[in-house]
Amino acid sequence: MESRFSVLLIEGEQGLCRRLSAMLGGAGYRVDCVEVGEKPLVAVQRLAPDAVILEIGAAEAEGMQVLRRLLSNRANRGLPVIVISSEAALEYELLDAFDFLALPLDEQRLLEDLALLEQRRNSGALQARLPLDEEALGLFQDYLHRHSGLHFDQRNIRVLERGLQRRMRALGIDSYLGYFSYLERYGEIRRELAKLLGLLTIGETYFFRYLPHFEALVSQLIPEAITRNRASRTLRIWSAGCSSGEEAYTLALVLAENFPQLADWDVQILATDINKQVLKKAREGLFSARSVRLAEPRMLKRYFRPEGKSFRLEAAIRERVQFGYLNLQTDSYPDALDMAFCRNVMIYFRPETTRQIVARLARCLRPEGYLFLGHAETLLGISDEFVRIARSGGFLYQLSPKQAEPARSAPVEPPAARTPVQAVVPVANPQPAETPPSGPMEVYRQAMNAFDREEFGAALSGFEGLLAQEPGHVGALVGKGFVLANQARYDEALDCCSKALDEDDLCAEAYFLRGMIYQIHEEQEQALEEYRKALLLDMDFIMPHYQLGRIFARAGRDREARRELRNVLGLLEKMPEESAVPHSGGLSREVFLEVCREDLQSLETGEL
Repeated sequence: MESRFSVLLIEGEQGLCRRLSAMLGGAGYRVDCVEVGEKPLVAVQRLAPDAVILEIGAAEAEGMQVLRRLLSNRANRGLPVIVISSEAALEYELLDAFDFLALPLDEQRLLEDLALLEQRRNSGALQARLPLDEEALGLFQDYLHRHSGLHFDQRNIRVLERGLQRRMRALGIDSYLGYFSYLERYGEIRRELAKLLGLLTIGETYFFRYLPHFEALVSQLIPEAITRNRASRTLRIWSAGCSSGEEAYTLALVLAENFPQLADWDVQILATDINKQVLKKAREGLFSARSVRLAEPRMLKRYFRPEGKSFRLEAAIRERVQFGYLNLQTDSYPDALDMAFCRNVMIYFRPETTRQIVARLARCLRPEGYLFLGHAETLLGISDEFVRIARSGGFLYQLSPKQAEPARSAPVEPPAARTPVQAVVPVANPQPAETPPSGPMEVYRQAMNAFDREEFGAALSGFEGLLAQEPGHVGALVGKGFVLANQARYDEALDCCSKALDEDDLCAEAYFLRGMIYQIHEEQEQALEEYRKALLLDMDFIMPHYQLGRIFARAGRDREARRELRNVLGLLEKMPEESAVPHSGGLSREVFLEVCREDLQSLETGEL
């Protein structure tokens, strides 16, 4: 039979060449074979196949190297690669392959792959930066919202475009509409939706992020649960949107270090994510130095093993966490939970989706269970089923009993819910500084560095130590004021502001902090005045612009609110990529851009 389509088969340890050559040859394809160790890239250049079938064995290394070289070589750009492997988990790591087939081989699907590629052999090449037009954007918006709850619009369109283009290149599809048809047809049966989501939802996390939450677990919440669940001897905690596993593993470390009495309990730490690629990474338990930077040296030595420049978490801790795929929009939730962590997840959702998810989270918690959100997230205007409480210098939510009154000690919800005052963390054993402080400037620098790393207890100690040496140090007064404000010690924080302004009445940050405290107490006119003072001194100070925008929006002054939010966007655009926004509660430039664009859109639709 005359050849219609040429295939190069690069075989590994399974030796599939003989079997596949006969099967594909009988279907009319020309097949050439080469072993993975026999310079397969030379064979690609010499034979110029229409497609490559690459076998990657259990050892992975050699086959993975061949795949990377195939995909990165400009001469091979656009050459489709079908991977066959006994390692099924690789499917969500190899997102640049045309298809992934696990062993035992589905021969019919392989033939379908080649038929699809033959149809597309003469299609056009995808442009490097093909813009996503309104028609295609609308289709993907609706599809992704229905199937995952994720929301994409002009604020984060670049993330969507990059993910779509990467899958289009892998599949040899030259138009967004063509890819949308493929996604509709193969979203489930070829798991194309999961592969696309793997390119859209990657997030950074690290061990002991938001230390106040873990301090609260140790000091109060886990002891409460032990008392409450003594009869059943069970404890269930869920990390929803777990990413690469640092949060869930931190929970396991906290329990191992502090609660030996749970050794014979039925303890379950469930960790789920919509991104199967990061779930694979989580199960491996290998982390960068950046990921473990907040772990105490003692814990690092006890529970982690150095591997090159990375750290491997010991198997005994990894085994305490159960990882799995879960779509918060469409899948069933676990039930009878004592606590649920859903931090920095809802930033991706529309308000109506967030309300639905929070309502479902409420139903899966035991009575008076706890919900943990990120510092830049709030339930204000989302749900009245939870009471916001302060614990260990941070904030969390407790499921409210029926007819229960909010706790008297709970602080007032800040109107600027996305940007709470920085939280303090009472750290029992803060990490020692790399170099001893050698003067006031060094003490202040180290205190600010601790503040930026969320080591708030160490920061407070640094600020107070500096003030013992220099009672009029403006930066230390303002830094201490932010910490005190988050402990709901507002009078003391205001006193810090007054002392700072007595020393330097041109300190914009002191006016900003005072405005935040007034805003927390719903004294909007006083807050407006303080924010304006801050901006008179520093027009590039982002947070006063943002807070003014929120206040104006709540007062129905839409034109002024839009002006301030646009000011924020303009200033954020000028910032370096991946930088943190000062006094934003730890938000990065990229996340804050999404927040502000969403706020601006909500303002236009009357939802803000």
